[in-house]
Amino acid sequence: RRRSHHQQLTEFERGRVVGLREGGFFFRDIAERLGRNVSTVRDRWQQWSRESTASRRPGSGRPRGANERKDRHVQRMAVAHRIASAAEILAAVGTTMTQLTVTNRLLQGQLRARRPVACIPLTPNHCRLRREWRRAKAHWRTEWRSVVFSDESRFCLCASDGRVLVRRSPGERLRPTCLRPRHTGPKPGVMVWGANSYDSRSTLVVIPRTRTANVYVSLVIQPVVLPFMNSIQRRVFQQDNARPHTAVVTQHALQSVGILPWPARSPDLSPIEHVWDIIGRQLQRHTQPALTVPVRTDQVKQPWNSIPQTDIRRLYYTMNARLHACIQNSGGYTGY
Repeated sequence: RRRSHHQQLTEFERGRVVGLREGGFFFRDIAERLGRNVSTVRDRWQQWSRESTASRRPGSGRPRGANERKDRHVQRMAVAHRIASAAEILAAVGTTMTQLTVTNRLLQGQLRARRPVACIPLTPNHCRLRREWRRAKAHWRTEWRSVVFSDESRFCLCASDGRVLVRRSPGERLRPTCLRPRHTGPKPGVMVWGANSYDSRSTLVVIPRTRTANVYVSLVIQPVVLPFMNSIQRRVFQQDNARPHTAVVTQHALQSVGILPWPARSPDLSPIEHVWDIIGRQLQRHTQPALTVPVRTDQVKQPWNSIPQTDIRRLYYTMNARLHACIQNSGGYTGY
């Protein structure tokens, strides 16, 4: 049978028992005042009568399974190996503790298991370029409203496994050791391209085959980007540094369009990434999984067309906060 958990009387409560009893109070009255059992109050008074002390006897109670040194070792193991479970940490530190004890020691150290933030890995050079780009745009306020943000996104037929957890303390959410690198790769799904402006959005383009510079120009630039940019005046076009975007044929096709320089590996600085996130959350609500590309394509197009423009404008309002977070994290991941 499992032992029942109870809290020991504090030294102050033990003194109150003695004082109230000497003041003529009955055991039941004292127990009601302290919120304790009558037997507990009676035992403390009898201890005082026998020993002239009501303090807890040294060494009484079940001994701890580990000392403070072992507790610190457990917490250091969790910090050094962020994704290790309590069972794995227990196996590493020894068998004098239980798995529940390990979990309790981690919680005492504020090392809770959290879902890691997914991000693209950044090198020191990437961080330096992001800082330089941010400084060049530090004075921008309403200028962001003239930017047309564009991007591609792949929506897979199968859900990703997000069950990996990391041990971290409050305030460590964006520490490099607490992040989960997000690597892109071919997966069964649908690749789409879209662009957002402050007042409107482009049509969503499905890219049915391997994305090359020629495919990008023939499917996106010529039929969509150029007419869209011509329909809105004084706009600047943004795209990331993917190879199809930086190819000579692409630059030639966009020579009549103003291009916003963009730092490499910086999707967190673009508000359109949150549009893809909104679509992804809506896809997760479908009770029937998409088993074919045409079904998934229809599921992606519907939220793209139905997202309120006011929601997209709110994302534009976050640009200054994104740039501030970039500098605060020395060019590292912003958390957006």
